[in-house]
Amino acid sequence: MVPVLARMAVIIKADHDTNVITGNYEMAYICGLLSRFAGIPAGVYDSPKAMQEGTLASLSGYRPSDAREENLLRMLRAYKPEAVYDGQVQALYRMGIEEDRPWQK
Repeated sequence: MVPVLARMAVIIKADHDTNVITGNYEMAYICGLLSRFAGIPAGVYDSPKAMQEGTLASLSGYRPSDAREENLLRMLRAYKPEAVYDGQVQALYRMGIEEDRPWQK
């Protein structure tokens, strides 16, 4: 249930430039999505901070293709990860890696 809620929150937040990430689940899903959009292979991370930093480093030359992607990138840059790194964080990252433009479905 939690992964579905985090996924839906990110999809809704992508439409607005005033939203922020509210937890590691949303951050992980965004990391996965942006990696997918940029063609970056899935990474292996040992913490949420490593996931965020690794994703942002991989996206250093990436140019978002639309306002939604810009919003996701902005939210990811502004987020301060929590220490929680459980199976659902990892599942949401994988969910993002496997999905392509969820708002176009």
